[in-house]
Amino acid sequence: MVVRSSRNCILLHLQILLYIYTLVVGLSRVRRRPPCRPFPKPYSFGILTYHRIQEGVRMSEWNEQRIERVYRPGEGREARHGLLSEAFVRLIREELLRGRTVLDVGCGTGRLTFALAEEAGRLIGVDWSDGAIEQATQRARARGLNHVTFVCCDAERTDYSEFGPIDLVVAHLCMSNEILRRAAAVLRPDACIAFSTLHKDQWHETGRSSRFAYGEADVDTALAAAGFDPVYREVECERLTFSAPIDAMAYVEESGLIGKWKAESRWRGFLAYLERGGRALTIRARVTVKARRRSAPA
Repeated sequence: MVVRSSRNCILLHLQILLYIYTLVVGLSRVRRRPPCRPFPKPYSFGILTYHRIQEGVRMSEWNEQRIERVYRPGEGREARHGLLSEAFVRLIREELLRGRTVLDVGCGTGRLTFALAEEAGRLIGVDWSDGAIEQATQRARARGLNHVTFVCCDAERTDYSEFGPIDLVVAHLCMSNEILRRAAAVLRPDACIAFSTLHKDQWHETGRSSRFAYGEADVDTALAAAGFDPVYREVECERLTFSAPIDAMAYVEESGLIGKWKAESRWRGFLAYLERGGRALTIRARVTVKARRRSAPA
């Protein structure tokens, strides 16, 4: 009995020690665990700070990506404000382009037009700039792209039916309610329009926004009025913060924006913003949309 009692006592002590050890280790792990934060959680890597909100792809919701980061000296020389997004091109290529006619509104020198030239059956690029159309036409001839045509015209006054049947309308950094209305007039029901244009947040610190810029509510209203139902909508914004006004001035100068902003009456607004203590600039803001022509009511 004495031996058994002693053995039970030893086992009890071992169990107590094991419990204490488990408790101590557990507490140490809890202390090392990073604190929980509500979603969306900000992430940072070096000078890059951003959060991504993925709301889903249902028609009533938006996909939104916002980036906030700190200015690096000299990076203004790398700025490309009119870059064509590969994601936007992929969005267009999801449609059946083979044998179809695509109208590129506000084509400029044909950056988007040529990106689709391999797949599309026929491409028509329109722009108001004689110089841009001439340059695009020469490039098409040099490449032997006989199915690509460029026309100089005002996209907000031209009847798109003059170009024949249109299966798809695309636009890069050129959109207005009138363009949407004219596109709807030539597209058959369920045909697609895809565009990527300026968001109202682009350079909003200057106090002015482009007439081609849209906010989320503006897009919804314009699409509905023209007879389109959205199937994809995304907002991308990138905001740069500066430690001092001199850094902001350096970025704008390096980016070659001063002359453009003076011509657009933005420059004084930006200087006033800096004088009020402003230390940030939304350097890129885009709205990308794909929508389908609504069927006419029975």
